[in-house]
Amino acid sequence: MSTAVIAATRVGAAHDGAAELVVTLRHAGGGESEVRLDEPAAAALLDACGAAGTEELAGVGWERVRDALSNSWNRLAAPTGHAEQGHGITVRNNGTEP
Repeated sequence: MSTAVIAATRVGAAHDGAAELVVTLRHAGGGESEVRLDEPAAAALLDACGAAGTEELAGVGWERVRDALSNSWNRLAAPTGHAEQGHGITVRNNGTEP
């Protein structure tokens, strides 16, 4: 069993006014934390869980949230030798790093 599961979801607004999915994770010790997912990450989470709506996410392990965020971030990764702007971070690989 996961150490943290989705306890609740709601729609929130990102700093640019775009809608995002706010996921509340409940940890084994009873604590809670919030994770914000942009539209691509939210779509990846729903797809990975086979969920038609956010109400079906209750009880899903945090690993699915982590994977959805990773998939969303990876869509911004630049091909080797190029730089791309994403979320205020410049990703650069000039072939000197793996």
